[in-house]
Amino acid sequence: MTATPILTVASAALLIWAIRSSPWANFRTTEFQHVFFGSCVAVFFLWLMRADIVPTLPIHLLCLTTLTLMFGAPLAILTAAILTTAMCLAGVTSWQAWPVSFIALGVAPVVVSSAMLHASRRYLPPNPFIYIFVGAFFGAAAAMLAAVTINGALQLGTAQVSFGELLDGYLSILPLIMFPEAFVNGVAVTGLVVFKPAWIPSFDDSVYLQG
Repeated sequence: MTATPILTVASAALLIWAIRSSPWANFRTTEFQHVFFGSCVAVFFLWLMRADIVPTLPIHLLCLTTLTLMFGAPLAILTAAILTTAMCLAGVTSWQAWPVSFIALGVAPVVVSSAMLHASRRYLPPNPFIYIFVGAFFGAAAAMLAAVTINGALQLGTAQVSFGELLDGYLSILPLIMFPEAFVNGVAVTGLVVFKPAWIPSFDDSVYLQG
């Protein structure tokens, strides 16, 4: 799929914003560098395990909810750009499709995950179960819903797929896609909260444990 000029400009603007807003001071510590780049490699291999039910609409785990909770929205968007570039370098995705993949499968799930986290903090009681189930589990499901919907809409809008292909081969299995995404992110975040809380600073002990 060839991206339109509007999508190209939008993806460039989002990438510039992410670069300018990311907490670069965190990279001064070796531990953070290892955690960040290790996470990029782990998620990249998950992105490689994809199903091409409809050739232009690949399905794979995103795991960007976990990265959003670990690194914050700007750095998670930058991570999505790195992962999208890596998929192009690996020959899995074409360079012409980079802006669409970046926005639909990168930016959209990060924004939704961040919104779910902020909504849970504002409207729900502060406890670990709310953080894990709303921020991670349901946040990841909502992120996948947003990614699939936006990716399908962009592909349909540029006549890359027909509505029938989109409905039968993509949207019809949406619940089956959302649950694995929610489960994987929920398990990953639970493990980080229990064993490596320093790696997931969005889980603030003073908020979720001390109330």
